[in-house]
Amino acid sequence: LKQAKKASKYGVTKAGGLLSNNSVVAYYGVLRTAINRAYKDGIITVNPTKEFDFADKVKAEASRREYLTIEELKLLINTECKYEIMKQAFLFSCLCGLRISDLRKLKWNDLQKSGDRIRIEIKMQKTKEPLYLPISDEALKWLPQRGEAIDSDLIFPLTHEGTINKILQQWAKAAGVTKHISFHVSRHTHATMMLTLGADLYTVSKLLGHKNIATTQIYAKIVDKKKEEAISLIPNLTD
Repeated sequence: LKQAKKASKYGVTKAGGLLSNNSVVAYYGVLRTAINRAYKDGIITVNPTKEFDFADKVKAEASRREYLTIEELKLLINTECKYEIMKQAFLFSCLCGLRISDLRKLKWNDLQKSGDRIRIEIKMQKTKEPLYLPISDEALKWLPQRGEAIDSDLIFPLTHEGTINKILQQWAKAAGVTKHISFHVSRHTHATMMLTLGADLYTVSKLLGHKNIATTQIYAKIVDKKKEEAISLIPNLTD
């Protein structure tokens, strides 16, 4: 794995290079799970992963979570995008945290009225877990006009993710946002924004549909770093 070339579901990437440490860790995790299952089911009589100290061979690296500030979101809002549906989908995700896999399959009948609030009721594509997600009034502003659409129609008929990310990067550049933007940045933006605005870690974890709160804690570290940067702005008051 450490010598394997970078690849996607479409094959080895043209850019070249070897798998990152985090990719190696992820791939080995899948292999280990399969071997453990085979051993448990009696398909093999020896479990080689028990004798292999993987953690001593490869160390996972802290992955960078790119996100947008509220000021950068305002820049994007005030900038025209080549395809309005992509702008709407991205900003909607920034304000509710849905993954693109869930947004792509979102239908009008997935929006349900709950008291005075609209909420999304879906089974997440990645985890297959149910998600009941209240939607803010600000997020609702970025839903496309329904028009004559029926309940089973898709809300955001999006194209291939690679194409979407290319358009998003052009849009961000036009808005003066220098960060490298992909659609998944919207989810990071939502998590960081919620914690910055004072939402507690457990609640944000539930909003994102995380099964493990440790995943959400990555965003808490980002917010803590921003707090430290803010404190460092205090000038010397004694000289």
